[in-house]
Amino acid sequence: MVERPLDYVETFFYLLDKLSGANFVVFAERNAPLDVARLPAALTALQAAEPLLQVAIHRSESGLHFAPAPGRAIAMRSVETDAAGWQAHVEATLAEAFADGEAPLLRCLHLAISDSARSVLALVFHHSIADGRSGAALLCRLLSLIAQPERPPAAPPQPPMHALFPPAFRWDEQEARAEAVMDALTDDINRHGAPARLRWLDSAAAKRDPRFIRIVLDAATTQRLLAQARAHHTTVHGALCAAQLIAHSRRLATDTPPTLFLSCPADMRPHLAPAPADLPAALYVTLVTACHVVAPQAAFWPLAEGVARQIHDKLKRGDGHLFFYLYGLDDAACDADAQRRFNKLLMNTPQGSMISNLGRIDTVAADPAVASISFALCPMPYQSVFSAVSTYAGRLTINMGYDAAKLAPDEARGLAASIEAQLIEAAASDGATVDDAQAAE
Repeated sequence: MVERPLDYVETFFYLLDKLSGANFVVFAERNAPLDVARLPAALTALQAAEPLLQVAIHRSESGLHFAPAPGRAIAMRSVETDAAGWQAHVEATLAEAFADGEAPLLRCLHLAISDSARSVLALVFHHSIADGRSGAALLCRLLSLIAQPERPPAAPPQPPMHALFPPAFRWDEQEARAEAVMDALTDDINRHGAPARLRWLDSAAAKRDPRFIRIVLDAATTQRLLAQARAHHTTVHGALCAAQLIAHSRRLATDTPPTLFLSCPADMRPHLAPAPADLPAALYVTLVTACHVVAPQAAFWPLAEGVARQIHDKLKRGDGHLFFYLYGLDDAACDADAQRRFNKLLMNTPQGSMISNLGRIDTVAADPAVASISFALCPMPYQSVFSAVSTYAGRLTINMGYDAAKLAPDEARGLAASIEAQLIEAAASDGATVDDAQAAE
């Protein structure tokens, strides 16, 4: 059982959830109906093996705590829908907040798509207990448990992220270095002047209407994009960032190249000691932020290389280890005043966009009917879009999340169309082969 205070990153997402909702959903699209009769037992087995699927979050005078919540099963819904309507059910899960004290902090949604003999299986997470990588691993395990029932052994709880910081990044022990990294991080954001305001984004709108637009690259295009990234000494993530930045620059259509603010969640597991596994589920993620001056007709691959290199350098410098310290989350009480301070700090963030790329998800060998596994989130209020990216069975999927209460659907569709067109064009450019792509994997 887990019984401990929330650490900085877990507290950040708890407070964010209170401000604007921070659920995320991971879902599998299957080319066959699901054996729903097996789902309850599979959920029970999954929950028994996962410590953070057996807790609630409680607030006390000493702060926020994970508290054991035994005997409370994962909530499951099964809905019949059609091929045109299934996505709306997944989108709706992003607006369904977890209540104070609710347990477990995970829900399950099954969609039977009646007009095509297909199905969707989704897991909906409170972000304080998991990140995209562990969420995808949990869904893969659940699909395997449905196909091949078993009782996996209970795992010991993972340590909180800050307990695994290497000595060089234990900021409480080296305040001078922390201040130097903070100064460098601030200089990076301010170097090009104030980031452009996105005039089509109403960050102050009180309502939320989470939606996402899907961009799916077929296997051949995905392979070519991988090959091009390798040929240009960069990564697919760099290419995704370049496409999203250029799409925003073209939409702004300013006289001079705008400064654009971009945030990228980064998996911290490779930067912790010892590096934890994807399961049992835990929250090991950070945010890497930067500003980029981007002309509407910017050269695609040099921009991709520069963005990817900067993210690498920032993680090496310690930006990821420092990020959540910037919000003053050492306030043990986490009371209403702490929430107001957090809200003010977050809403003072420059407007921009976000991209999270899980990379390649291993196929579920026990369930060959799975055609795709991807994830989705609703952007923070200051973000136009949150592009959630994953690759499954050779196909790259982008679920470009947006809040239709803050960004008009036509605006979102325009950004998505620009991103898709750029990626297809970048994949088709000369200079790389599929063999290069396979080597890049």
